[in-house]
Amino acid sequence: MKKCLLFLLFGLFASTAGAWEANVSDVLQHGSYVAVYLSPDPGPGSCQFGQPYLLVVDDTAEAKQRFAMIMLALASGRKLAGYDDGCDTAIWAQSRPKIWRLMLRGG
Repeated sequence: MKKCLLFLLFGLFASTAGAWEANVSDVLQHGSYVAVYLSPDPGPGSCQFGQPYLLVVDDTAEAKQRFAMIMLALASGRKLAGYDDGCDTAIWAQSRPKIWRLMLRGG
């Protein structure tokens, strides 16, 4: 029983580690990436710098969904929630957080 409870608590903590929630304040298109400015800045996570957070824009359904969620959040003022999903150096050759998992919060 103790092992089960410990495993459950660890899983709950791990699922929220590196989680953030913020409003989208600006979006900059830069080549095949979109730089997303968030307010408040969730910080750098495991990267060198914090915002802008980077999103790859390509023809996959997932990338289109993420881009649509970001634009909806910008237009509506709704919050986005996400996680520390690693880093990318695609813009300005500096390690910045990348956007991979998103949740659009209700109004």
